Amino acid sequence: MASQSLYRKWRSQTFDELIGQEHVVQTLRNAIIEERVAHAYLFTGPRGVGKTSMARLLAKAVNCTDPAPAARPCGRCAACTSIADGRAVDVIEMDAASHTSVDDAREIIERVQFRPAELQSKVYIIDEVHMLSTAAFNALLKTLEEPPDHAIFILATTEAHKIPATILSRCQRFTFTRHSVAATSAHLRQIAAAEHLELDPGAPEAISRAATGSMRDALGVLEQLASFGQGAITLEQVQSLLGMTAAAEVNALIAALLDGDVGAALRAVNGVADQGADIRQFTRDLVERLRALLLFRATGDRSLLDVGEDELLVLEGWAARADTAALVEWIKLFSGLDFQLRTTPYGHLPLELAVVESLVGVRGSGFGGRESGDRGRAAAPPARAVAPPRQAAPPSRAAPPPVMPRAEPVAPPAAEPPPESPAPESPAPESPAEDLAAAPVAPAADPEAFIAANADFTVLERIESLWEEIKRDVRPRSPTVQALLHSIRPIDVESNTIVLLASSQFHKDSLEKPVNRKIVEDVINKQLGGIFAIRCTIETKAESRDLRGQIREARKDELVRAAMNIFEAHIVDIESET
Repeated sequence: MASQSLYRKWRSQTFDELIGQEHVVQTLRNAIIEERVAHAYLFTGPRGVGKTSMARLLAKAVNCTDPAPAARPCGRCAACTSIADGRAVDVIEMDAASHTSVDDAREIIERVQFRPAELQSKVYIIDEVHMLSTAAFNALLKTLEEPPDHAIFILATTEAHKIPATILSRCQRFTFTRHSVAATSAHLRQIAAAEHLELDPGAPEAISRAATGSMRDALGVLEQLASFGQGAITLEQVQSLLGMTAAAEVNALIAALLDGDVGAALRAVNGVADQGADIRQFTRDLVERLRALLLFRATGDRSLLDVGEDELLVLEGWAARADTAALVEWIKLFSGLDFQLRTTPYGHLPLELAVVESLVGVRGSGFGGRESGDRGRAAAPPARAVAPPRQAAPPSRAAPPPVMPRAEPVAPPAAEPPPESPAPESPAPESPAEDLAAAPVAPAADPEAFIAANADFTVLERIESLWEEIKRDVRPRSPTVQALLHSIRPIDVESNTIVLLASSQFHKDSLEKPVNRKIVEDVINKQLGGIFAIRCTIETKAESRDLRGQIREARKDELVRAAMNIFEAHIVDIESET
């Protein structure tokens, strides 16, 4: 005979036994005491946090025969025991994932009119209710709004955004939160002691972190570990079973990042890979630890950290020498690796590249990163290098690093006046120097405008180089959207908005559908490591002669591009020909 799973065996039977969700427990208890139980409830939240358990507790409470309302559900009366054993015919549980049709909803409507056979109230618990079809929701609408006095509906879902607003408005909604690492670890120790299982120090915390707030997942892992081997459950067994990496290895990589030691950081990554550990899980652990460090560095509030005392001491040491801006960049960079690590044929190479980029890689300013070099070092201000004049556009100047003094123009000897003098009102200048002096002085260029424009075009150039790869990455999510992108190309970047040119109104309208737009934006943001939106157009603007247009034209010049590449320079000014 199969043994009962731990999460079923240790399901909470009274409100006092329920772990977490105190805000829901207090509200429902008061409703029981004051006899103000609603006719319809909606429980939302992640998986494994107690939604179904709470629904059963509420079903018990409204049918419990204990004379003291504050003690309900007692867990001992006939009603409580029959519901706990699954024998109560008046408590109907339905999985909406396998009963999605309108016929299933009509069956509920027909049966709800009959009074309960044994208990005081008939309770319908509909799990994963977001899976119901639109027709089924419409059929339930009137019954949910005005059910019989003896009926209560409890709906549970992990995706509340898929519930129609008409259903939401007829239910009292309760949002369930994830369990903390501390609460999950304490519950695991309690169950392990009752099940005669020995947990080594650190093992419950590792299981809790891997469960990501789901108590059911944590109990499932504990049950699996109980069959893993004989004796105590060690931290190494937990890490081996879950593909986790030791905290020491994550700590070694973070310490190397804080020290700016590329070699040590790469050795830490390769050490994890040599152990055969899951690189994606290692990266998730790294991001989670960096997030905790960022929170502690920015706020100094220990209550925001779901960590033990030993980890808190480590975070305090790191926070004293960490840079907040660098932490933000690292979290953005490493959190975008999951998709790459899942699809790459090159093993842990994306993580190695991200480590190098985070410390010594040159990142475009459009991504919010530092220009180059070690952490905390300010980039030198760019100097100017004049490009030869072109027919199509005024010359531009790129910046080599060091700053060179700029010589003032020197006037040549005065030239003879031309044979035919112009009218007296507009005398001819006697020399080029006088011509320069007489010309209207152009307003000084705004350095911030040049920086912003250069950043935008740097992003545009990178998008253009990655466009084929972006289209390829879109295909697994939607071949239709990939087909659309064959008729669309990037033409401009405006701050955090990427402008795409479509070949027709049909392609523009299709791409701007919210679902299609989100797919493209997600793939672009993963490729670029930033947060960008897209805007689609079908009109091509004439080449602009404003600052952005001049910079765009100047960057097309081969000599300017060569100077920019050789000296790692940026355009800092553009002067008109004299």
